[in-house]
Amino acid sequence: MLRIGEFSVLSQISIYMLRHYNEIGLLIPEHIDQFTGYRYYSENQLPIANKIQALKNMGLSLSLIKEILTKYTNNEELKKYLELHATEQREKIADMQRQLNLIETTIENLGHTSPIPLYSVALKKFPAHNVISVRGIIATPDQEAVLWKQLAHERNAQNIQLSNPAWNIAKFHNEGFVEENLDVEIQQTVVGQYKDTEIMKFKAVKEITAATLTFRGKYELLPEANEEVIRWIADNHYELTGSHFNIYHISPETEQSIENMITEVCFPIKPK
Repeated sequence: MLRIGEFSVLSQISIYMLRHYNEIGLLIPEHIDQFTGYRYYSENQLPIANKIQALKNMGLSLSLIKEILTKYTNNEELKKYLELHATEQREKIADMQRQLNLIETTIENLGHTSPIPLYSVALKKFPAHNVISVRGIIATPDQEAVLWKQLAHERNAQNIQLSNPAWNIAKFHNEGFVEENLDVEIQQTVVGQYKDTEIMKFKAVKEITAATLTFRGKYELLPEANEEVIRWIADNHYELTGSHFNIYHISPETEQSIENMITEVCFPIKPK
């Protein structure tokens, strides 16, 4: 039999940790003297102590180690468990690598002078939602208001209920950035389902993951905002999966000052 100090030296587990292992039922002394309270371990417990150390070095928590020692009594069972753990660790490493890359690219971009908040590009998941929409070709971006008026007329004719909060969305179907003859689809999120008209269409939109940048100010900043998001997408190893869109959180419909406009530019993406 080995006293706790001797077992600590042989197992290279501190006396403090051995006492903690005893408290949580992970490694219980083989004998405790009723009169002195001294803890005694057996040499046969050294392989168990070694296994605990090995599993700790793999990054496993003590609760998981206890579960492994209790449930996984043969190598095949343990192999399957560790394969799952290895997959989880690889996913964590990939997440940490993405986070590090975000930090590094942000540091680099902060060296540029721009009215757009470069560090504010974020990944967002937009849940599935219903929209009413009007799509048309407009000669220049400032003609977008014509489509909004058409959508408002159609919406009022059917007494359509907007969601709360409602998203005012402009989706751009042109390939690449263009300043003339834009193929634009105006959308508003709604509650319920509605009938199509000759002008207005009802759609169910699936969940979307997008790189987004929200900024305050005039719409002349949109091209620069788009460029910053596209740069962010390339720097962080994503690729586009669909047409980009803007969400007008504060627009001329409710705010007169162009400096107070709040616009969110969104690019649907996925990892490469």
